[in-house]
Amino acid sequence: MTTDAASSAPDGEAGFRLLTEHLPDLALLAFDPDLRIWSATGAALRAAGWGPEEFLGQRVPDVGRPDDAVAVEAHCRAALAGECRRLETTGRTYPYRLWAKLFVPLPDERGTVVGGMMIARDVTDQRRAERQLRASRQQLAEAQRIAHLGSWELDFETDELTISDEMARIVGLPPGTSLLIEPGVHEFVHPADRAEVLTRIGRMRTDPSPFCFEHRFVRTDGVIRTVMTRGEGVVDEHGRVVRCIGTEQDITERRRADAERRRLLGRVYEVQEGQDRRLAADLHDGHVQSLAAIGFKLEQARLRLGDSGSPEVDELLWQVTKDLSTEVTSLRRTIGRLRPLVLVEDGLEAALREEAKSACNRAALVACEVTSELDGRLDPVVETALFRVAQQALANVVDHAKAAHVLVAITCTEAGVLLRVSDDGLGFDPDHVQVIGDVAHFGLIAMRERVEALGGRFQVTTAPGQGTVVEARLPLTDPAEWRWGA
Repeated sequence: MTTDAASSAPDGEAGFRLLTEHLPDLALLAFDPDLRIWSATGAALRAAGWGPEEFLGQRVPDVGRPDDAVAVEAHCRAALAGECRRLETTGRTYPYRLWAKLFVPLPDERGTVVGGMMIARDVTDQRRAERQLRASRQQLAEAQRIAHLGSWELDFETDELTISDEMARIVGLPPGTSLLIEPGVHEFVHPADRAEVLTRIGRMRTDPSPFCFEHRFVRTDGVIRTVMTRGEGVVDEHGRVVRCIGTEQDITERRRADAERRRLLGRVYEVQEGQDRRLAADLHDGHVQSLAAIGFKLEQARLRLGDSGSPEVDELLWQVTKDLSTEVTSLRRTIGRLRPLVLVEDGLEAALREEAKSACNRAALVACEVTSELDGRLDPVVETALFRVAQQALANVVDHAKAAHVLVAITCTEAGVLLRVSDDGLGFDPDHVQVIGDVAHFGLIAMRERVEALGGRFQVTTAPGQGTVVEARLPLTDPAEWRWGA
């Protein structure tokens, strides 16, 4: 209980006493019309080691900083006149502490103002926390601006969508804007993406699982921006989804860069395939024809020698002719790899079936099956990349796997196409292959680079004695971007 100057206490003391011991971390000074303190209490006083006797009888303006005396007296007079005033200042004994002071009138039971009260609270830690919070918010806003990343919160009770300043900038709205979710979707989400966004919002209302999807905004100025949305639901104690929080990252420039990269890669692959076609034509029209002519002349020479020649010479000519024929066949196979006409003319599935048949014959496989979900043609850049990956994977099967069965499978989704080449061969240790980096496995590096250059994912799953699975997943593209080579 407060120690006070009971003899000078006004009639409102009883009500005041009810307050003094039940307001934590406060310093309360009650004063009379002469501004003299008649009661002092509060946890803040006790925490500082001050007793009530240090304040009783003194005038309120005299217990604080001298520089604040005039302002404190004015605030005390205002309280006696029935007003409430506020003042924030530093301490007298401890100038590094910050105090928020509230001056209020103190009435008696009839409502007559008989004195006043100064309620002082040490707000040093609070103000520090507020500054840190403001700094954190500013840093967050700067980080969001730099990353083109906005944040949002959707309240399912009110359907109100609260967005950050960066989110507002992405959409083209003023900072501090709030929206109702469905009108906001209809106003700002691209018409082609609107149905999917509304479907996902409906799913959010019952499923708090994290989600991620891409869609487009139409800004207030008509500019279209592409964003990546990520978020998750927040549930109450009953497990009911009450709100959803998430982010919107502006990836417009990234998608433009992806499109430009695809265009350039398409040109690179077009040039590369063109060079391969020209080389194949040169080999076919020049070297293959020359070797075939040499083979014919050797055969004629062997026949002309007939019985006049020695058996050893006849056997040697026959063996040379046979070896030459084998080399011509190998060269024709190389030409076919350089210039896969079936890929250009008939598409990926037909080219894979032909390549699988060739691999089956060369490796004496029991079976080399091809399954496909393709319905029509793909972007020629995608087709060429997948064909080259399958071609290299099958070459590895022929040269290294010692497999009996191989499966080449093409599966399709809305987002992309997956090529999987699996065998039941020897397998290998991928870590060991990465360390040695020998020529036999250099094709793995080339496959990975080709797929990842197109924004895809490449994966090899294998282990010694457990076969090998090569997977290449590539995104689909807009047919308007396709470039078919000559």
